[in-house]
Amino acid sequence: MPFLSQKSHFFRKTTIASAVSLACFSLSFGVLAEQSDTEKELKKVERITVVGATTNSEITPAVLANYQANDLEDIFRHTPSVTVGGSLGIAQKIFVRGVEDSMVNVTVDGAPQTSTLFHHIGRVAIEPELLKSVEVQAGAGEATSGSGAVGGAIRFKTKSAADLLDENDRFGGTAKVSYFTNDGHKESLSLYGKATDSIGILASYVTVSRKNMEDGDGNTLPGTAADQTLGFIKLNAKLTESQDITVSYEQRKEDGEFGKQTNWAPLESDPLFASWGERETLVLNHNWFLNSLVNLETTVYQTKSSFKRELYTWDASIETIGFDIRNTSDIGTHSITYGIEHKNDKVHSHSYEDFGGIFDEDGTVLGAYVQDHWQVFPDLRLSFGLRFDSYELDHQGVEANWVKVDGVWVVETDAAGAPVTSTSEFSAKKQDGFSKNVGLLYNLTDNLTLSLGYAEALRGRQIADAFTIGELTPNANLVPEEVENVELGIQYNDGTWMFEASVYSSTINGVVFDKFKGREGVFYENIGDLGSEGFELVGGYQADNFDVIVSFNHNNVELDNVIFDWPDPTDATSTNRIEVDNIDLAAYEYGGLGNAVGDSLNVNFNYRLNDQIKLGWNYKYVASLNDIEVFHRSIELGWVEKLETIDKPSYQLVDAYVSYEPFDSLRVDLSIQNLLDESYRSHGSVADYGHIPGYEGVVGIKEAGRDIRLTVAYQF
Repeated sequence: MPFLSQKSHFFRKTTIASAVSLACFSLSFGVLAEQSDTEKELKKVERITVVGATTNSEITPAVLANYQANDLEDIFRHTPSVTVGGSLGIAQKIFVRGVEDSMVNVTVDGAPQTSTLFHHIGRVAIEPELLKSVEVQAGAGEATSGSGAVGGAIRFKTKSAADLLDENDRFGGTAKVSYFTNDGHKESLSLYGKATDSIGILASYVTVSRKNMEDGDGNTLPGTAADQTLGFIKLNAKLTESQDITVSYEQRKEDGEFGKQTNWAPLESDPLFASWGERETLVLNHNWFLNSLVNLETTVYQTKSSFKRELYTWDASIETIGFDIRNTSDIGTHSITYGIEHKNDKVHSHSYEDFGGIFDEDGTVLGAYVQDHWQVFPDLRLSFGLRFDSYELDHQGVEANWVKVDGVWVVETDAAGAPVTSTSEFSAKKQDGFSKNVGLLYNLTDNLTLSLGYAEALRGRQIADAFTIGELTPNANLVPEEVENVELGIQYNDGTWMFEASVYSSTINGVVFDKFKGREGVFYENIGDLGSEGFELVGGYQADNFDVIVSFNHNNVELDNVIFDWPDPTDATSTNRIEVDNIDLAAYEYGGLGNAVGDSLNVNFNYRLNDQIKLGWNYKYVASLNDIEVFHRSIELGWVEKLETIDKPSYQLVDAYVSYEPFDSLRVDLSIQNLLDESYRSHGSVADYGHIPGYEGVVGIKEAGRDIRLTVAYQF
């Protein structure tokens, strides 16, 4: 059972995708009474995307294994359009073209990962060990992207027993042990096999233990130690010749002692607080391919995330239950995918010692969609689609009344000593609407393709951040966010040389922000228009035993048409209403929306020395962003009197790996992350506000310095 080849498949995958695309769309799609197994497999391949064809990307297990990925930062480390900030695993947030993952439809085997438990931690948690692929759709795309995908979509797909077993084997396993010099270890055991010829089972258990990391200057990063455990089981069965079903269950836990604001760097004198995070996901996938008219895919899921803190004796959970049923019908030169999806999110937040309150929100979204891929001519493919989404949300809470006694705030009690409470209940106005898209792929030559796409997406009111749900003030004037995304790209690939260039412009009109309004609490409001625009360039060369890929990414993410009420300097009792454009997003003030990221250059090289040894390195340079104006909101709240500026310094990273397979069942991986021991803070993290009086503690955690990773894996 040899390990998966680690050679880069960038060129080959593109060639295969093109071949599958032609097979799917240029053949006649009449109803066939009988079809070969090969034809059936082609039909099961997900249709090639037209809208966003040149900016979408995929991350393979080969890349994850080479660099021994352990968290989100490692997974997306070399993806140009994606930035991860937060350093600490539980605090990491993903930014796609500068837009935060709260605006991106993130799924694991089709199960959405929704909302936010605490705005100082991330909402996406995944173990790279399990991943079969990671697909990134940058920006709004086709109607099949899912509800609320105003910033794009990220699809994590997990492995099955069939991905790890050789064709003639019935049972196998992989045991791995890893050691990291900065600073921890990881162990995993996976067992997989065939219970019968038609039933496969995979079970994995992974543990990770990390002490406090050190940055590139050798300074300890307090509050970065954490322990993680993961249990995963997946059963897949072939029910008939045309039907198969997969059921998977995952439980992931992470705990440690973190700072009060988990994604900020604690000062040496700051206390740390015990915290516990957990996520459980149960997914059922059913596929039924009957003929060219019936290719039915059904996904049913339940996922639950929870976070509990020693601080404030507070915990919260989010549960999501839903389904997506879609069918693809091939009629003539049209391949039409249509379906319906339903998702229900419930957030529950409460204090578990001294009673402070119990708060719940229940949000539902119902979507229906259709997407047509039409092979007009052999060299021209058109795509057009439409989806309808409807959002509903209910809120209710029971809150303690607080009174000040001898200068100290305490919970008011009645004569019997019971807490005095008040209740709140409201429903958000139903929000719904249509989103359309259109795109084309045109083969200028056999190796040169032009793509053009326009896409819209709509997102209604989502369930609130679980930590601030008790401070909400309803807003009857809130309207759904609507995004318009335009992309133009060109791609050349002859199997040896490749080049891609794309330009895009995306605007989320009426973007919703959970504004903190001082004594008024938290208020969801359409604050303006969020724009993300830029371009990407990718070039590469592949020889028999090596390949090199160079990419450049430029992105500008900012807010326009934002109204602020600033104090009138000539009259302390009045304010001046002003409109501000071109506000560069900073995560401290606009958490949940986005984060400005500097231009990035990435060079990736892979070399196969022989059948046993592979090696490679990656160079990444991120340019500085200087003089970013901040505190527009703080002036409105009266916290400061003037705008300040912050800087995001440039940084460069070198990663390298060597993989050695002395024989089929043994593999040794040595990788070095941050080879040059760069001391830096990711542009996806909270920036450094420490030079501003009164904001010395508002500083994001630095990334880890040099980390040498050694993994020994034995397959049996």
